[in-house]
Amino acid sequence: MRYRKFGNTDLALSEVCFGAMRFTSTADHVTLTGERTSQEAEQQNRDGRRAVEAALSGGVNCIHSSGDYGTRWMLSEILAHHPKRKDIHHIIKMTSPDYEEEKFDPQVLRNDVEEALRDLHTDRIAIVQHLQRGPHVPKVEAYAEVGDQRRIDALPEIIGPLQETFAELKKEGKVGHLITFPHTMGYAQAALDSGAYAGVAHFLNLVEPEALEVLDRLEREGKGFLAIRPLLQGMLTDKRVDRDSLPENDLKRRAGWDSRYALLDRIRERIGDPKVSWTTFALQFALAHNAVTSLVASGNNVHQVEAMLEACQGQYPSRELIKTVYDIVEEVGMPPKADLFGL
Repeated sequence: MRYRKFGNTDLALSEVCFGAMRFTSTADHVTLTGERTSQEAEQQNRDGRRAVEAALSGGVNCIHSSGDYGTRWMLSEILAHHPKRKDIHHIIKMTSPDYEEEKFDPQVLRNDVEEALRDLHTDRIAIVQHLQRGPHVPKVEAYAEVGDQRRIDALPEIIGPLQETFAELKKEGKVGHLITFPHTMGYAQAALDSGAYAGVAHFLNLVEPEALEVLDRLEREGKGFLAIRPLLQGMLTDKRVDRDSLPENDLKRRAGWDSRYALLDRIRERIGDPKVSWTTFALQFALAHNAVTSLVASGNNVHQVEAMLEACQGQYPSRELIKTVYDIVEEVGMPPKADLFGL
């Protein structure tokens, strides 16, 4: 496992960060084709436990979790007596203001941190990922220009109490760094302009490469970046990259994936298929820029974790290839984000 500094800080994270959104049968942000039996659910939980343990054994030293994922109970069980518990850097998500809430609530930040400290059996949360959905932004406007502008306009009022509360928690030794999780690159630039954030967490993959717009700036300013969903919910893996080979009941056959596969086809026409596996290539693509500290990837079983760890041993794509992919997406247009978790 290789490690990278989080910007100019002394925090060194493994290139793979275990994403705890989907690895148990109780995950709230997962679309299913049907009901699972109790035996299937139990097997998924066993696989998920082994996945976390394999990641930690393989050198992964950071875990990304949230109280609203419905999976933290498993992390709590695993970490309660794990020998590497004190070596893990935790990243948690905090949302305030939410969609139609009026303002930032300092108590939400404090409650989320205290809950994570307790559940994860740790003394410090390394990174708090701030997701500002509001104020007064209905969910249907979450990715619309009007909603985005409303968030940006509210930033000056939010930053003060946000920084004050975070500074108090930091003084208490409970948190390390604050980063932004923007809906758009316009908001990302505004958030960075505020000076409140030590970095950015955002989607970065072959089909959704817009975060490349801010990576050079982050590198110049000594700030970190976490690449989220590098495999695009499994689409960019060997198992699902060729859509025609999927069974008819596979979720990737749904209409919501049409534009994503169409864009991927254009990319493949231009750059060809990689010499390594698609899973490896997609993960390496997300790690190729120097500003990327770690990629947040979900491994639901040991095989998936091993594939992630193996990808970090190779050579990463060139800046030229990265730019080629970005230019293709700019030319075709990136698929909408409004249906992120409904696919």
